[in-house]
Amino acid sequence: MHEAAVIDVGSNSVRLVAYRLDGRALTPFLNEKVMAGLGRNLGATGKLSPGGIEAALQALRRFQTLVEGLGIKHVFAVATAAVRDAADGPQFSERVRREAGVALRVIDGAEEARLSALGVLAGAPEARGVVGDLGGSSLELIEVTPAGPARGETWPLGPLSLMDGQAFDAQRVELATDKRLAHSTVLSGAQRKGDFYAVGGAWRALGRIDQALRRHPLGVLHHHEMSRIDVLRVAAMVSRQSRKSLEKFEGAAAKRADTLPYASVVLERVMSWGDFDRIILSSYGLREGLLVEHLAPEIRAEDPLVAGAEAFGSPSERGRAFGRALARWIEAAFRDYPLSFSPTRDPVLRAAAARLADVGGALHPDHRGEIMFDLVLRAPFAGISHPERAFLAAAVHHRHTRAAPQGEEAFDRLLTDDQRKGAAALGAGLRLGADLSGRSEAILDAFTLTLAADRLTLSTDAAHAHLITEHAIKRLEALAATLGVGQRIITT
Repeated sequence: MHEAAVIDVGSNSVRLVAYRLDGRALTPFLNEKVMAGLGRNLGATGKLSPGGIEAALQALRRFQTLVEGLGIKHVFAVATAAVRDAADGPQFSERVRREAGVALRVIDGAEEARLSALGVLAGAPEARGVVGDLGGSSLELIEVTPAGPARGETWPLGPLSLMDGQAFDAQRVELATDKRLAHSTVLSGAQRKGDFYAVGGAWRALGRIDQALRRHPLGVLHHHEMSRIDVLRVAAMVSRQSRKSLEKFEGAAAKRADTLPYASVVLERVMSWGDFDRIILSSYGLREGLLVEHLAPEIRAEDPLVAGAEAFGSPSERGRAFGRALARWIEAAFRDYPLSFSPTRDPVLRAAAARLADVGGALHPDHRGEIMFDLVLRAPFAGISHPERAFLAAAVHHRHTRAAPQGEEAFDRLLTDDQRKGAAALGAGLRLGADLSGRSEAILDAFTLTLAADRLTLSTDAAHAHLITEHAIKRLEALAATLGVGQRIITT
């Protein structure tokens, strides 16, 4: 598969997302959503909303036409809680097949939980804890470790189920939620074993509100972290606000303002029952899980950040080959450099930075650094935390200039002094490798760069000594100065 599309028919929204698949990298290039509200009043009537049915059919006809127009051959169309629980769900699925040409696969709660967990792992391979996917009608909970999904369960705790035709009352919703979650075996076994990974549009909207309240320096929702105190503050704020007030915090809240108070109570109660200290928002979920399970095992084993950086960094095989070579080359010099994050994360970040080293080559030299910082900071990468995003952006910035990023809150607030120094050193190393070799994999392989005994050594053979120009020597000296060591050149 090089391109694939997912059509997701949920209780609240109907969505089409088309992806470009480049190895392990899943890059969406078309994303459309209609808030059809299929599951509205389902609890009271047992049937899908008549207005929601017509809105969903209209959206699905358009989605099918778009998929055909784009020539996408691999299409995965699924329906979740509302369609599987409604008495008229089978009739709706038949109308969708007949009138829109879309063959819906109606999945049960356990399968929905499993796919959501696969999607979270696609975006955060080291995830450990519990994944919670809040849809319009249901909440799926599943244990997750880096080895994969474990046991899961589903509960009728989506906002549309909790509304039940009544006005919002926080105490009533809390009691109804607790009545269900008291029987959760997933949450009862979750204490102190990991984090809670939150999936779903309503919870992402709460994350956006949290970012506004805390004036978070990076407006990327994927891997945004919230403490239990943060969740309590957002839940308390949302429960007191009018619909009009909520719309000021979250741009998409105009169509979610009715459901946000319910979503906030459920999130707070999940954290309490699971005794979680932290939640991590995931933009990856069921849709990405559908795609990942169809990838070959060797592709699934790739690191998503490195794969994403390579796909983002260069469209040509020559550029990609140089990025891989630069990653190998720089690793020898930085293997024993003081850690910026951890022994497992630092090599991944170096590998990603090397693959992004030449993205800004076509930009004006006076602005490459600042443009690349902003571009990398907000790129559609998976498998990366917010501080790691700032570090990667800073390293690619320093690939083009020694000057530190100016006026960048993410650089100033998300990184420690040591991490900022590490990014500057990595960027200087990338600059040396790129300029020395002229971006040639073969020429770069003729040189080695090592750091030992407080000395940075650049080595090559006599046949390549002429490539060490004054310009290259300046790059070596700049890297040594950033590292705080001496430098030398050895030819054999």
